[in-house]
Amino acid sequence: MTGKTEVAILAGGCAWPMQQLLRHPDGVISTRVGWTGGEGNKPTEENPQGHVEAVEVIFDPERLSYRELLEYVFQIHRADLGEDQVGSIYRSEIFYTSDEQRRMAEATIADVDASGHWPGKTVTQISKAGRLLEDPTMHQDYFLRFPAYPKGSKPPFPPTGA
Repeated sequence: MTGKTEVAILAGGCAWPMQQLLRHPDGVISTRVGWTGGEGNKPTEENPQGHVEAVEVIFDPERLSYRELLEYVFQIHRADLGEDQVGSIYRSEIFYTSDEQRRMAEATIADVDASGHWPGKTVTQISKAGRLLEDPTMHQDYFLRFPAYPKGSKPPFPPTGA
């Protein structure tokens, strides 16, 4: 690690699998799941208060650029599916923490659209990052703690949201 880190806040479906996938690129230091982008302090799946499930990624920009991280995100989730198809809490959204991140998000989305990677146009929203309301411990690193669950077994508690 170089000592310098950067924060990315990304949403693209259920946060549990997003967190599991986002920990893989070299340069990712840590991840945590939570809610962001809405109003209110106690979002739930039933009452998200405008929030989206998101993953905060702390990364080393000398080992993994923000652009590379965004390109990876666009490979692991369907950025062409709108809220009417996936629901507002699973929408595709990038929360930028600097003007440079905003510009990079805009350029990456334009490049993804130009590539024809997805059957439809990217609907990913770009918003200024606000606070991340961290999910309870039982939702953090879910697939690491319960590796049998993705294989079809019953989880140790009902998954009421990510």
